[in-house]
Amino acid sequence: MPLEDKILRHTVEREIAKLTQNIDTSLMTTAVINGVVYLGGRIKPWRGTAGRGVDVKRQVAVLQDALGNIRGVVQVVVDAAIEERA
Repeated sequence: MPLEDKILRHTVEREIAKLTQNIDTSLMTTAVINGVVYLGGRIKPWRGTAGRGVDVKRQVAVLQDALGNIRGVVQVVVDAAIEERA
């Protein structure tokens, strides 16, 4: 993995941590290859009251847009299973 991809992955993971307070991304995987960000695994709302009423697809779309605006990111590919209910 080129050094640029490692640095970019670190930046992407920090941004994900900032933007995903309403959704559970503990089972989500993140990879960066040649500037393309791949999000895989599973994304779902938090259990209990923290996840009640959260539109997970909308949160993922916001995340995808924010990651796409990071310098060095060429494309964001979301290949994660998105669950609406925990």
